[in-house]
Amino acid sequence: MASRAIVCGFLFFAPLVYAQNNPVDRLASDFNSSGIGLTETLLRFCLQQNLPIAVEYVDRASMDELIAVNLQNKTVRQSLDAILRHGPGYSWRLRNGVIEITNRLVSKRAESQFDTVIRVFTIPDNETTKIASVMLWWKLQLRLDKTLKGFAGDVMGDARAPRVKGATLHNRTVREILAYIVVNSGEEGWIVPGPPECVGFTPYCGLWVLIEGEPTDPSYKTLLRGICENL
Repeated sequence: MASRAIVCGFLFFAPLVYAQNNPVDRLASDFNSSGIGLTETLLRFCLQQNLPIAVEYVDRASMDELIAVNLQNKTVRQSLDAILRHGPGYSWRLRNGVIEITNRLVSKRAESQFDTVIRVFTIPDNETTKIASVMLWWKLQLRLDKTLKGFAGDVMGDARAPRVKGATLHNRTVREILAYIVVNSGEEGWIVPGPPECVGFTPYCGLWVLIEGEPTDPSYKTLLRGICENL
């Protein structure tokens, strides 16, 4: 009887332990949203759930077509599935601590660049996320264009900008390094800055932009407005 009780107790608590270790299987906070597009809905949901997000596909429909969602008593996994039903071709996965949003129409050129391996990437202690992001951009350009010998110039920092934990990363993809920067700084995540047909044609089109601030912050609105203008 004692053994049976132990087994039953384990079976009862096992799902709870698994949910604690896997953030997408925990119960999400109730989420209600209307009057905004799919992309902004995803950003707001992940912000509310305190989950970093990477949006690898943005098009006009995902910004302009307004949707409404009312999510109650659902896990994070179920909530993401429900939100993405509003956009054809979308999928998500949890990787490196970040919710990655993609679409079957995502730029293959951009994907290959996010998967580019950087042999050594060093982030100094107490570096800002902005400078770390620019350093990664430079590293990627040097990796893609062998004719480049280096970059010159200064990057203006912001004393109020989030700081990222220093580290030396070996043989990591651009996507993995971005995940490290986001997870170890408290940034909300990152997002591609323009239409699929343009993203990845560096340096003419950008490849990513860090998401800073909450929806009520001016920087957040400026970011979304800039993406809309690119589309």
